[in-house]
Amino acid sequence: MFPQQIKEEEEQGHGKESQALKTEHLGHFFRFRHNFGKHIVTCNPSMNTVLEALCSNTKFRSIQDKNSQKELVIQREQVPRAAVNTDFPCCLIDRNELLDVSFIKSRESSSLAKKPVITSHSPENFCIFYIKTIGGTGIKLLMKNPELKRAVEKGVDYVCVYAIRGEKLRRALRRDGRFNPFTKEIPNTGEILKLLREQFGGLVEQLKAREHLTKPAEVQKILREEYDKSAQSFSEVKRVKQLMELSNSVCQLRSEGSALGTGFLLFDRFILTNAHVVKKIEPFTHKLQHSVTAVFDFEDLDMGKKLAVKESVVAVYYGKDQMGQHLDFALLELAEDAKPPNCQELLKNYSPPPIRGGICIIGHPDGGVKRMDPCFIIEKDHLEQAENKHRQENSEFLHVITQQCLTKEWEYHFTQISYDSCFFYGSSGSPVFNDNCQLIGVHTGGYAYPQGKKTRSTHFKQLKFQYNKNSSNNYNN
Repeated sequence: MFPQQIKEEEEQGHGKESQALKTEHLGHFFRFRHNFGKHIVTCNPSMNTVLEALCSNTKFRSIQDKNSQKELVIQREQVPRAAVNTDFPCCLIDRNELLDVSFIKSRESSSLAKKPVITSHSPENFCIFYIKTIGGTGIKLLMKNPELKRAVEKGVDYVCVYAIRGEKLRRALRRDGRFNPFTKEIPNTGEILKLLREQFGGLVEQLKAREHLTKPAEVQKILREEYDKSAQSFSEVKRVKQLMELSNSVCQLRSEGSALGTGFLLFDRFILTNAHVVKKIEPFTHKLQHSVTAVFDFEDLDMGKKLAVKESVVAVYYGKDQMGQHLDFALLELAEDAKPPNCQELLKNYSPPPIRGGICIIGHPDGGVKRMDPCFIIEKDHLEQAENKHRQENSEFLHVITQQCLTKEWEYHFTQISYDSCFFYGSSGSPVFNDNCQLIGVHTGGYAYPQGKKTRSTHFKQLKFQYNKNSSNNYNN
């Protein structure tokens, strides 16, 4: 217990034991904090909202009187520390929860306006959701009072809104009263829905043929199962923790301070990346024509551990092998005095690539900090359909894509897998993991092209190919 708390309890004539005895018969209660003082509020059956409960406390009424011209902000204790409205049902506040109370400049806020009377005291009759108080680029301010995002130290990032079971979202937001009353309709929703419905019939027939299904109920069951698998691929905390540990083995490769691409610790002191990342290599000596540095732990602008790379490349191959598959890899070695960080050797956790399911790429797209992109494999049976759809939607850029295909001489091979990724330049050489967090290959290449100020690509956001890195064992310098 902090000295401030002890002093406060002594001033109020309560010790720890007497305080516990007092609260035994209180039933539902919570605490509120204003500045450094903490106070207990009891919720009796006549109190429906958190404001009614607060107003039963003498100390709160005194604080409120001193801030009568300001708007009240009530912030919850648990992350994301969302701010609740004054009519928030008292039964939704956790027992003994600590609420931070503060006041901000009032700007026609309706948080203290007259609200519908709440008669229910059962949490089962309500649901809650969180809304971020600020949007991204081009998004108008959501909140009526812009002071809210600057309130309470670093600001209120989220507000907590309650709704009555069965109530429409729009009605709940209007009753809350803290949001600006403008709405914007999403354009072309009818056309998008039509396109989705047109595609659904063909997809169902394809699914029936693949899984040998005959009844609509069987199709519905397998669709539900496949969706559950996809949605849960990388949502389990255990897998997220595994990916975070594996991400320590990923590094950014730089030359003279400029980002080249991504690599990762394959084993011992050896870094695997793409040959086109390090680019200029002497054909006979297999030495780098420029110095390369591996930067680990580059997760923020002022972070990163820089390690020198030897000029001699251990193994490299760029082009087609005897089987006609395109290979693009370079195996680099850290300098003798470079001490690799405490991270895993990803080769120990290798698995052949699957034909379907979720995958996750971890790398440094656009030369920036380390990021991860969970996505899904485009099955080989769906590649032609995806290609035709993208060709129709981007027919004006076919000459650009075709030119890149001819330049790089890439053809699809059975050892490659395709997937829809938002990773662009700088992510080549990134490790690709399956939904069991096993290394399955290297994020190698794709076709990106400009359209105005945006970067477009072939299939979906960006069609990427990944090659089975087992093939690299056959090629040494």
